Amino acid sequence: MVKEQQQTEVPQVSGKIPAVLTFLSRKVIPHSPPFAAWLLEWPLSYLANWQWGGSLWAAVGLTLSSVGLTAHTYWVGRNSKRQRQLLATATVGAATGWFTAATLAGPTMPELVNVWLMGGGALSVAWSITMAMRVNPEKTESVDGSEKGLLEKIGLAKAMMKKVKVEPNKVTIPVEFDRGAQTQDDGAKARKNLAGKLGVPENAVKWHADPEDAGQGAFVVIPQDMLKEPTAWPGPSAPGESIGDAPVPAGVYEDAGTADIWFPGDEDDGRNAAHYQFMGMTGSGKSQGGRVILTDLMTRNDVVTWLFDPSKGQQTFGPVLHGADWAMLTMKECQAGISILPNVITARADDLGKHGYDQWTPEAGRELGMPYMVCWFEEVAKLFREGVDLAPIAQEARSAGITLVFSLQRSSHTSMDTDVRGNIAGSTVFGTNSAIDSGFALSDETIEAGAQPETWRNRKAGYCYIEGPGLDENRYATPIRTFLLDKHIAGKVIADYEHVRPKDAGRVTAEAAGPAYTNRKRYRAGQEVVVDRDGDDVDYELEPSDVALHETDEEYADIPVDIDKPLPECPPEMDVPFGQPQKDTKTREQALVALNEVLNEFAAKNRMEFGPKDITPHLERIGKTSSWVRRELSRLRDEGVLDDTDEAGVYRIKTLASTA
Repeated sequence: MVKEQQQTEVPQVSGKIPAVLTFLSRKVIPHSPPFAAWLLEWPLSYLANWQWGGSLWAAVGLTLSSVGLTAHTYWVGRNSKRQRQLLATATVGAATGWFTAATLAGPTMPELVNVWLMGGGALSVAWSITMAMRVNPEKTESVDGSEKGLLEKIGLAKAMMKKVKVEPNKVTIPVEFDRGAQTQDDGAKARKNLAGKLGVPENAVKWHADPEDAGQGAFVVIPQDMLKEPTAWPGPSAPGESIGDAPVPAGVYEDAGTADIWFPGDEDDGRNAAHYQFMGMTGSGKSQGGRVILTDLMTRNDVVTWLFDPSKGQQTFGPVLHGADWAMLTMKECQAGISILPNVITARADDLGKHGYDQWTPEAGRELGMPYMVCWFEEVAKLFREGVDLAPIAQEARSAGITLVFSLQRSSHTSMDTDVRGNIAGSTVFGTNSAIDSGFALSDETIEAGAQPETWRNRKAGYCYIEGPGLDENRYATPIRTFLLDKHIAGKVIADYEHVRPKDAGRVTAEAAGPAYTNRKRYRAGQEVVVDRDGDDVDYELEPSDVALHETDEEYADIPVDIDKPLPECPPEMDVPFGQPQKDTKTREQALVALNEVLNEFAAKNRMEFGPKDITPHLERIGKTSSWVRRELSRLRDEGVLDDTDEAGVYRIKTLASTA
């Protein structure tokens, strides 16, 4: 009985011993060396005084040793951080200086004892603090052998793995390199090795270089393809608003969130206007992706589109023709339109300059009655093969409020003028035929980070990468799938929002374009309309074979589309003719107070998520336009009052802080 009791008690007592040892090894022992050195110095100096006290030669030797050790400490610490080098040098100088004095005069002198107690104790605490601060909270508390082995196996020996962040279908692995021996290029090269080690596709691992520290970065692993099921187009992103106030959502990233494209520049944000190329092999989803962009553009109140297609006629642009300001669908028409663009660019740039604008802005558009222009070129390779010179237009158009979009299969030097390609700042790249083709449109940094559109070819329609001004560069290599937008829905939306978009390109543009623009061919849903010199419409019925508005794209033929899904309504206050903006009725301070009241009311009703349609009924109360409210909501998001959601334009209230 007694033996059994003893046997049960022994493990309880002995089980505490490892815990105590663990505590000592982790919390106490790492901080003990400075204090141990401090406490040992006094008895050592006592022995030294007994041996050499009063000796002249000992005084000289100890002084030289003190100076030499101090200088040596400073020299060997040259590769350490500056603070650490200075602290080590000061410590060695103080310790050796005190030891020399104590050896010669005796450590029991009151002055030397006080210096040892106060100065030595302070330096020991200082070193303890320094050692504690070396433990970076971003790094893992302990890196086991398997983690070290992982980095070694992928070619990053001596690199340090920081705290791994695990999210649903996303793992972020921060890495700090062996500084001076490794760089971010080594991280990019190790990306493929990590994919092989984890057993995932190469493009499932991305490398995100730290833009502020060349000695670290992060691997981002997306194990499962979250884009297999396409996302239905959610509807116009900012109907009736300015192209300069909100980007155009193209699709969704594989790790959540919408992928946006900005067209105009913004001096306040430091963003430049940009030309784009849409590149991808046949069947990769370029036409579908382009339709998403064009349909959204055609619901804005200050943008017009000029469409060029010298090859396929109405096959590509058919569903959106009635939303275009001008559509040129033959080689002859395209050449005529291109020939007048230099005059248009000069006239628009001159008018902007006269009124003090360095580039097009929404304010300039309203003041001058000059909508932004997007010139979209399908099958542009045919134009280059015919010798059409687009380089001067590409070089000068952006400052005049004109974006050029070039859509083609392969932007090599044989298909696109390299001078034109050099002026393109944005790219939307779908599946390509080879890595060489991908390099014509994507930057080297994006490819090194993990972008590989050649792995999709035309087997994953709609998959793409997007680069461009205003986008997060760390997401350039993150796959996107464009929204699924049926032709019928696109045609209906464009017809429903006809009253929103500008009636024409504006006086300055029209005068510079001349009769070719005045007599341009116009389209309506199911009809072709020619506007004569007197401004009257002459209707011509289209043959059914000319434009297939209700067919589904071949690459999406096996995906059901709900064409009866109701479309979002256009709010009444957005039905404003171009050039006649809504007037502000309150100062900014008054409007911010009203906006804060609205958000507080939402929170009181437990409506923590809201979108533009929820704010619209309160615009009169706020006393500002919807564009102003959109900018303020974006500011509140940046300040942490609001948070983004997975749905474009919808915010979540995080805190009820003042909006002022």
